[in-house]
Amino acid sequence: MLLLLFVGLSSLVSRVVLLNSEFSREVVNIGNGVNNFDIRYIQHYFVAGVHLLFGLIVYVFAPFQFMTSIRKRFIGFHRWSGRAWMISGAAAGFTGAFFGVVWPFTGQQGFGLLQTGINAIIGPYTLFCLYKAYSNIRARNFGEHREWMIRTFALMLGVATQRVLMIILTVFTGIGREPMFAPAMIAGMIINIVVSEYWIAWTKTPGSGHRHWKDLDRRMAP
Repeated sequence: MLLLLFVGLSSLVSRVVLLNSEFSREVVNIGNGVNNFDIRYIQHYFVAGVHLLFGLIVYVFAPFQFMTSIRKRFIGFHRWSGRAWMISGAAAGFTGAFFGVVWPFTGQQGFGLLQTGINAIIGPYTLFCLYKAYSNIRARNFGEHREWMIRTFALMLGVATQRVLMIILTVFTGIGREPMFAPAMIAGMIINIVVSEYWIAWTKTPGSGHRHWKDLDRRMAP
């Protein structure tokens, strides 16, 4: 997970640096020499900026939501950071899906149509997972809340998994970024969904989840 967090943060930070550097140039030179993937961030800088800002918050606060020591010792921090995480996740998820559906990397045909399709599915599903996480914590169903939080974060890490897959597949196949982008996104999402569901099943406890962490600590003890 730490590797994916690093990849995701690196990708977000690189786009922030790109926007900052481009808009620091003379107006006539903005966008010159920028590749087809990154140019979208400049052309649609407002949506891109919102997505990047809230995406950074999601990745920075995510570890604190899943660290047992933080939850046990600093429950107040866990709660308010969780609220910030959910709001940021909804904003990042919506703008990311909107970006991918309306302005796909490779256009509205071929591989671009495939990218549009996966974003149209994953975006709403991510928002649904966030809603389920929120509604369950409001109902004090801690176990269900935890499971939907895991599903949500797995989806948000799907883009990082996609980036890793693209690097590996490009090195071994020589295929370019455009035909690789959408299939790698689909594969990344599927991998993360499968792994998250396996983890949920392996660490699941019955009932409302009030005893979940106590049971999990005992199960994982040497």
